[in-house]
Amino acid sequence: MWRLRVLFKKFVSFNTYLLLIIICLCLLLICRLNVNFKSSYMSDIFQPELSHPGDNRRHIDLVNNFYKRRQDWKTSNLGSLMFKNVTRDFELFEKRDNQTFVILIWRYWKWLQHRHVENFDSKRKSDPLSECSVHNCVFTGDDIQLSSADAVVIHIQRGVFPNTTMRNSKQRWVFLSDESPIHAFSMARVTPKMSDLANVFNWSMSYRSDSDVPVPYGRTVALKKPILSRMTYEHLISLVPYWNDKRKDILATILISNCAVSRRMAYLKEIQENLTVDVYGKCSENHKESCPGHFRSDCNLMSKYLFYLVFENSLCEEYLTEKLFYHAYNKGAIPVIMGSTVDTCEKLLPPNSFLHVDNYKDPKELAKHILDISRDDKTLLLYHEWRNDFEVVNEHGYFGSKSYHLCRICEALNYNDDKEKVYDEENLRVFFEPEVSCR
Repeated sequence: MWRLRVLFKKFVSFNTYLLLIIICLCLLLICRLNVNFKSSYMSDIFQPELSHPGDNRRHIDLVNNFYKRRQDWKTSNLGSLMFKNVTRDFELFEKRDNQTFVILIWRYWKWLQHRHVENFDSKRKSDPLSECSVHNCVFTGDDIQLSSADAVVIHIQRGVFPNTTMRNSKQRWVFLSDESPIHAFSMARVTPKMSDLANVFNWSMSYRSDSDVPVPYGRTVALKKPILSRMTYEHLISLVPYWNDKRKDILATILISNCAVSRRMAYLKEIQENLTVDVYGKCSENHKESCPGHFRSDCNLMSKYLFYLVFENSLCEEYLTEKLFYHAYNKGAIPVIMGSTVDTCEKLLPPNSFLHVDNYKDPKELAKHILDISRDDKTLLLYHEWRNDFEVVNEHGYFGSKSYHLCRICEALNYNDDKEKVYDEENLRVFFEPEVSCR
């Protein structure tokens, strides 16, 4: 009997010990599962941490998926370089490297020089090809060279065109338009007929990606490698410009001086019924003089807001201006877009980087979503994750930034193919008729 008691005590003692071990193991497993859950949750908010700085697999996949959406775009050789991440044809370039191209900016050289060379400041003269991939071009405003220049760039906004009898078949006549089809001839006394312009031009030069010479207001460019090797909340904050200056009492702003576009003014008024918006520019009631001259000088006040209302004057394909690339992205704001379609914006802009009015049934619903996003910094930063893998570049010469217009026409002469091309009436409509490219 005594031995049975001893054995029973040993058995109980052993099982108690075993039970404690099991309990400890269970607690350890629960902790590990909890950590994994938190890690999984955070990976939904931030992209997974790279295992080490050299691990670029996630970045490569992200970039490839981004450019894959553009693979069916119709582009010139230069357009493929700019929008499809395609390496240029070195062999083709070597054939033209010893050439010097003379480019005539017809009639309006001084006017365009003020913007594209001086950046709206006569004291700010610069070499338009200083940051260009090619340097074998000479620019002139001497209209005597109309029949001898390699390319003739004609700004079409005033509706004035050179005499076509002065051209030769070896030249490329290029129409330049920075405005949407709705305002393409806004400075012309009489809007020209498409039939009168048919078979005059060889190349197009506009903000559209399908132009022979694309000159967008800005572009999304993939970085060669991610900036951060660890995507944590604290690290991501460092990528957002002016993050520490952002105010939480007034979330959104807009700089607007053309009050004649009734559609956007009506939408702005409606959204203000549910969201406080600081309005600057001539359309403002309280801040008309708060920002310096449009295009010429920066307005630092734009950097204080979490959201910027990118309300374009035209709802036309790919028409996205400095409002988006400079006042929103460069100022660390989330753009709220009224302009080109959602689908086009998703192909042109950084992944998950903007809100679009077309995704909301009315301004009230949009305002509510903006308020919801602003309540949590981690949610706000979701719209800035792209900054680790992409950058947005301004290329139109506004606010002291560099213009690439002259660089692009020089690059086009070097990179684009030599096939003869003429814009007939039908092909011109895409660039100049609102019924074709606008809503």
